[in-house]
Amino acid sequence: MKIVYLINEDLHSNSGVIQKIKQQSMQWTKEGHILYFVSYKTMSIYDAKYNIIHKEKNLNIKLGKIGTFIKLLSNAYRLKNLFKNIDFDIIYTRHPRYMPFFNRVLQENTVIMEINSDDLSEYKLRSKFRYIYQLFTRELVLKHMDAFVSISRELEAKFEKYNKPIVTIANGINVSHYQVTLKHNSKPVVVFIGSPNQAWHGVDKIITMSKYFKDYLFYMIGTDGDDTDNLKYFGYLSNEEATKIINKSNIGIGTLSLYKNNMNEASPLKTRQYLACGLPLIYAYDDTDIIEPTSFTLKLENKEDNIDYEKISNFIERCFNNVLISQQARAFAEDVLDYNKKETKRLKFFFDVLGA
Repeated sequence: MKIVYLINEDLHSNSGVIQKIKQQSMQWTKEGHILYFVSYKTMSIYDAKYNIIHKEKNLNIKLGKIGTFIKLLSNAYRLKNLFKNIDFDIIYTRHPRYMPFFNRVLQENTVIMEINSDDLSEYKLRSKFRYIYQLFTRELVLKHMDAFVSISRELEAKFEKYNKPIVTIANGINVSHYQVTLKHNSKPVVVFIGSPNQAWHGVDKIITMSKYFKDYLFYMIGTDGDDTDNLKYFGYLSNEEATKIINKSNIGIGTLSLYKNNMNEASPLKTRQYLACGLPLIYAYDDTDIIEPTSFTLKLENKEDNIDYEKISNFIERCFNNVLISQQARAFAEDVLDYNKKETKRLKFFFDVLGA
């Protein structure tokens, strides 16, 4: 099978999205499939080893909303030209924006879209202009999708109305890249990985927790702030650097305010990384892969006043330096979260869609 992965990212960046895309695609090439990446951010075609094999000029002008629209028209036309330089069977993409000229490429080929979020809710939080554009153009894109892969059952339900093949495959991780390490901490160390300006991550709640649990140490990766006696900010770190911090920690914190994104279910990559490293997890949403309560997870309610200090304290004290619980978290990651199992299911779905 010849697959094109259409992305709106620079393939050479270290973003969480790119890390996920690379991990997915590595499994595809292991299975012997031919893979290309096409980026409409860099206007480039990459081969499976991330080398640029063809590039179009990327119009870059700054004239406010008018400039944005002119750039969209120009890049859509150039993106269409990129596809003339590769032979493929199927296009796999995260939720693409509507782009004149390029929409015909979607119409004339087999396209499977990965659903990662409630796009309208997310755009509404970030940009009024992008939200309005997405609101009025998204159906022009979605009608040309041949199938959907959703990362949650909640999102799947929102796309069932299109009567297209759809499957739910939550986010996974390459478990073999991580290991469980023995901790020698004298007090619990709690770690969080996030990104700036993502209200639904609940960073404000973690700061509040650090003020209450003065005997615990809190590490914040991916965001900046003012350190306190028991709260340390590391800012942006590479995956390797972040893993070193996780391996020094005892407990991982997932998203705590997903309701702000009008969602109840998720499968964040950071939580998969915690579990692969043997860290018990505190989170506040329905995790697609965690069907029943476990010894290594504490699920809080997905609402504003969800920080139950007694529950959190009891969980952390029970898990602190508990080797058995750490091993159980790792075993779950190997059995359920590993990319090998996730991508085998995804590739089978690709074949089913092509066969249909």
